[in-house]
Amino acid sequence: MRIDELFARQPRTLSFEFFPPKNDRSWYTLEDAIEQLAPLGPDFVSVTYGAGGSTRSKTREVVEHIQGRTGVTAMAHLTCVNATRDELRSLLDEYAGAGIANLLALRGDPPKGQERFVPVDGGCAHAVDLIDLIRDRGGFASLCAAFPERHPDAPDRASDWGHLAAKLQRGACGAITQCFFDPVPYREMIEDLSRRLGRAPRIIPGILPITDFNALVRFCERCGAVVPESLRAELAPLAADKVAVRKAGIAWTIGFCRRLLESGAPGLHIYALNRSTAAAEIVTALRQSGHLV
Repeated sequence: MRIDELFARQPRTLSFEFFPPKNDRSWYTLEDAIEQLAPLGPDFVSVTYGAGGSTRSKTREVVEHIQGRTGVTAMAHLTCVNATRDELRSLLDEYAGAGIANLLALRGDPPKGQERFVPVDGGCAHAVDLIDLIRDRGGFASLCAAFPERHPDAPDRASDWGHLAAKLQRGACGAITQCFFDPVPYREMIEDLSRRLGRAPRIIPGILPITDFNALVRFCERCGAVVPESLRAELAPLAADKVAVRKAGIAWTIGFCRRLLESGAPGLHIYALNRSTAAAEIVTALRQSGHLV
């Protein structure tokens, strides 16, 4: 099913994100996660795309595997990195031929060793250019990325949210956020976009299950997300105790998801990290409390 059709039918969705395996062992881990999470009934899942297109063929392989084996709608990430427009058009033709109808259109991170993103000659400079390409090709539904605390390359939130509004106006049927841990910037982003667009946009919160405090801090330093002081104060004293910090982190994540859903978030997109346990715990708790159906 196309994501835009799914959104038209369902006001709230549950989805998971996976990444392509690097070797046979990690492939078995991924397969196990898929088998454990598919029975939870996700509305769709997404599969990431390595820097510089390094996992292009594996991304497609995983998407086809998920759709063929589980019947769950799967979405492939697609970036502008190291690809000309002609190459991207050829890739879209390949995806269409493989029955892949849903894409998450991203500019992409700079390849390793490159400080800033630089498009190749004849390539797309921004995600909105990729969205234009997908829209003009036809036959696909596309989502884009949203940044409640602003994209690291944006000068400020207002400018970044203006770019997001353009992506939604020019073809993306919704967006998935980078992980964040404070509901206030998310609400402010929705309010800002609603004014710009004249309607409430479909912006799904991206949820990173907290299982390791030190890993959380390192991850947020890389991607530019903010770890609130209240969260630091709760988890930092437990950092050396893996069991305690995981228990507290998952409890915090569940509470955060409840607050987002209670404030009207149109679903959750959980970064499963190719593991099933934490994501399953979160979904089960939210269903028990009536926050997810």
